[in-house]
Amino acid sequence: MTSDLDFPVLSALMSERAGYDLGPERLAAVEARLGPIARREGLASVQDLIALIDPGQRPSLTWEIVEAILPADTRFFRDRESFELISAQLLPVLSQARGGVVRVLIAGCATGQEAWSVAICAAEIGVDVEVVALDLSSRSIEKARAGVYTQFEVQRGLRSRQLIAWLERYEDLWRVSERLKRWVRFERANLLDGIEGFGEFDLIFCRHVLSDMTSEGRRRVLDGLAKALGPAGCLFVGEGEILPEAGVAFRPVAGLKSVYVRGPSSVSQAA
Repeated sequence: MTSDLDFPVLSALMSERAGYDLGPERLAAVEARLGPIARREGLASVQDLIALIDPGQRPSLTWEIVEAILPADTRFFRDRESFELISAQLLPVLSQARGGVVRVLIAGCATGQEAWSVAICAAEIGVDVEVVALDLSSRSIEKARAGVYTQFEVQRGLRSRQLIAWLERYEDLWRVSERLKRWVRFERANLLDGIEGFGEFDLIFCRHVLSDMTSEGRRRVLDGLAKALGPAGCLFVGEGEILPEAGVAFRPVAGLKSVYVRGPSSVSQAA
């Protein structure tokens, strides 16, 4: 039974490892996601699997549990109005300011559709980009690197002309074209640990990620993003996301929904 799951243990694990705010209303989904792992381990229940959580003795299993619980809902061109803003204003302005390739970070890329969407936007308007996409889930990164999606997945956001231009038939699936893959790379990374090793970025996407995190987790991630964002760069969050902690490191851009630039405190931190 879902009610029998050791919620405090799971909640503490997700907060510590991923900064994720696991509410009790999500336990039914958690049980469904952990069920296959429990069966593979030969266990009678998900609760028996939770009892095995031991970062010191079984670190790989513990991380597998964390990755399985993390949500991975994404789709091509999610919040299409946001991508229209990116194409019409943000990428052209950043390209001019950069005078060359625009470096874009996708923080929390899940299975990769958002990263490919940004690359498509840039290609369609003739802006050169280098997209670095990060996620904590090894399984999601593997799928993103493969760039192979079902008919249902491509129908969620991709217009017909974009599907034909940038993906190709692969048996009964669709595969991202090699032309697009050269602009995007995927890496496993935990945003809580900071992202200094990936360099400086002109545009950072962290959409529909921070709202699922604890307050402390958001603060840590925003601090890391502020250090990675160039002085003329922008942070793009999800439509409707409210970030009370953002005021420490970022300030919103007047007239541009969901867009932030570095605040004075983050400038001094990064200096």
